[in-house]
Amino acid sequence: MREAPGWLVAEVAEGIQRLLVLRLEGCPPADAVEAVALAWADALMVRGGRWDAQLDAPRIRAAFRSLAAHADRWPAPAAIWQHVPSRPSPKALPEPAPTPQQREHIRQMLERARQALRGGT
Repeated sequence: MREAPGWLVAEVAEGIQRLLVLRLEGCPPADAVEAVALAWADALMVRGGRWDAQLDAPRIRAAFRSLAAHADRWPAPAAIWQHVPSRPSPKALPEPAPTPQQREHIRQMLERARQALRGGT
């Protein structure tokens, strides 16, 4: 298994510190932040697949903010998944331009529609 990248450990450590400030029931001692962050980052690596700093750092931050807002006791690492937002969808590709054959087909369909509206066939 791969080791958690530094940016992920840093984001998790910041999130853990946010939770520690709340002094939730069952929270670890403040001097254990590094060990707790490493354990949480490892849990994210096991379940999370590929992580990308640009796409996922904001998602991790948002997840810890949401978790802090909803937790009433110290959470297990698995609790973070309920709060991780989806990755942003990539921009859709523009519609391809119609081919000359498609343009001709559309032109013919429009001409038939015009004739039908005029009462002709």
